[in-house]
Amino acid sequence: MASVYRNSSSLSFDSFVHDLDAAFGMSTGGLGILFDTSSGKCLSRQTDSIYGAQLHPEQFLKDLTMRFVKRIQERLAGNQATTTAERTVSLFDWCTDVLVPAASEGFFGPAILELNPNFVEDFLRFDENSWILTYRYPRFLAHKFYQSLDRNTVAFMRYLKVPNTERRSACYHVHTTEAKLRQAGLVDRDIAIVLQMFHWVTNANAYKVPFWLLAYLLHSPVTLDTIRTEVARCIDNQHVAIDALLQSFPLLNASFTETLRLVTAASSARTVLSPTEIGGKVLQEGKKLLLPYRQLHFQESTFGPLSVDEFHPERFVAKEDLDKGMNFKPFGGGVTYCSGRFLARREVLAFVALVIRKYDLEIVREEGGKGGVPRQDQQKPTLGVLESVKGDHLFVRLKQRTDLKLGSLKKFV
Repeated sequence: MASVYRNSSSLSFDSFVHDLDAAFGMSTGGLGILFDTSSGKCLSRQTDSIYGAQLHPEQFLKDLTMRFVKRIQERLAGNQATTTAERTVSLFDWCTDVLVPAASEGFFGPAILELNPNFVEDFLRFDENSWILTYRYPRFLAHKFYQSLDRNTVAFMRYLKVPNTERRSACYHVHTTEAKLRQAGLVDRDIAIVLQMFHWVTNANAYKVPFWLLAYLLHSPVTLDTIRTEVARCIDNQHVAIDALLQSFPLLNASFTETLRLVTAASSARTVLSPTEIGGKVLQEGKKLLLPYRQLHFQESTFGPLSVDEFHPERFVAKEDLDKGMNFKPFGGGVTYCSGRFLARREVLAFVALVIRKYDLEIVREEGGKGGVPRQDQQKPTLGVLESVKGDHLFVRLKQRTDLKLGSLKKFV
């Protein structure tokens, strides 16, 4: 893997991005502008750099995290499932209903949802079968999928028609990327596709990881109670101490990491630009190289002696550097090392901490499978986090807690 990561001269990821842009419907002219390298770094990579700056802790991430947390709190306060003292919900649907709108508003401001009432539903229909794009299914074989994709594109085109003065609440990345693309001469539809793709990569996994983490915790009541006691010190009705969540609560962070180990199925892909030797074999020009990571996460020599097939976050508490090795790659690596890894941890920890602090959760019923945590759907291709098997549902009863006091939060904020 290291030799692949280091090689950016004869192994390229750009062709995959190019083909994905084309699959989304970008014009030939737009593709030519985005991937023109005559003046150095192509525009596509420049927009990736803007996205990376937005999501880096030392640049614009703090403001974006606060936006996300605020939207999550608002969604929890206004969501029908959590405005009554007690209610039964599908855990997956509830996580989706809160997190996708919150993240969309966090990046683009409220206009993206106000202009398009069915925006979230269309995105979810698209994301559920987004593998169709990477496998290049023709439109006549996937009408409904492409209809949801087209409606999302139109939604972003409508968003771009709104004057900038009415979209000021969008984040740095959105404003800067749009300005750069307009300056380069891209038309609205092509700009909409670029923004649509960034929205997709930001949201595609963010609502699935909290679902899995909460599902595992609900089946590990001792761990859940321990984490609830821990996070009570950094959350009240108004504040979430993000730095404390990241630094002061090892079991919460270990549970997040263990969930990633169990449910991610990410891969890295490269195109061979010229004959390249990897592991003693010469790869020929034009060939595709795929690095699947999921198998690494179940290496007993690395993650044992606790069962590698079960949720045991304590393995990451006992070995603090266990997530630093080459056998743990939930976010890929090299030039495709996920820029959103910092935001993902903050978003998931904040949401889960808010939920278990504010609500008592009780499993009401489990549908499909053989009971327990829903089964992972390992048959459908994925670009990141696995979904549950269709028909497997975990229904929980939410009951608002009444002991939300300030505690020792002041030492964190």
